[in-house]
Amino acid sequence: MSNARQDRMRARNSGVGTVIGITLVLFMLGVLGWLALNGRAIERYFRENMVMEVMMERGVKEVDVMQFRKQLDTEPFTASTGFITADEAAALMKAELGEDFLAVTGANPLTASIQLHLKPAYAQPDSMKWIAEHLRQDRRTGEVSYNATVLDNIDANLRKLTLIGGLFCLLLLIIAVALINNTIRLAIYSKRFLIRTMHLVGATQWFIKKPFLGRSLWQGLVAGVLAIGLLVAMLGVARNYVPDLLAFTDVAALAVLFGGVLLLGLLISLVSTWFAVRRYLRMRTDDLNFH
Repeated sequence: MSNARQDRMRARNSGVGTVIGITLVLFMLGVLGWLALNGRAIERYFRENMVMEVMMERGVKEVDVMQFRKQLDTEPFTASTGFITADEAAALMKAELGEDFLAVTGANPLTASIQLHLKPAYAQPDSMKWIAEHLRQDRRTGEVSYNATVLDNIDANLRKLTLIGGLFCLLLLIIAVALINNTIRLAIYSKRFLIRTMHLVGATQWFIKKPFLGRSLWQGLVAGVLAIGLLVAMLGVARNYVPDLLAFTDVAALAVLFGGVLLLGLLISLVSTWFAVRRYLRMRTDDLNFH
């Protein structure tokens, strides 16, 4: 086998290894990004479904309740409202208890209530506390309640997950850049004498870098497409075995994720190649034998 053919095979194998390395790194980053997007979607889901129950005072006329509801509908924090009569509340209580509690009490102790669904921006501990105090000042309202524990847990867990996920993502990105940069540097290593020779005979840095950068963009593109393919396959398996895991995944979020993976592959590959070629252009001829 001739030396030229061996060089071509080594270059081809080096290129394949580079693409595989970038693909695996991008796939791991994509999985992490998907988990982050799902975390945000789950948080948004809980905030959108946060309900504040406004119990009306006993004896308040239904017309006054409807007027109060219309007033709530105009508030900036209101997403929607629902009305539950005293009889409907009693029926719901009977279904939950599994027995007719009215037979014991003799009369319906429950009152009409308004289910206040808040906009996600207002589903915050401080905002909901202020809204509850604001509603209690109205003479038509009695008790105003909401699940403050769930809300506090959402905020606390979200801060922890954001911190841990951010640190892990940063660490993974640093490792990814280091691995990809090292892989590309090894791939260019065999061409270091060619790079130096072209530089010595007067070729401009851009002329020397252009073919390497073109190859790196192609490798980054292929790696990005392969990583997206792996992510799609992973989501397909998850849909079959854990369908609830994809309940909060939407098409727009996936489009952003896939676009980010592709762009990151191109960027990392391009930047790593740029600095690797630049390193050999700046290196002294005597040092090429030792690097």
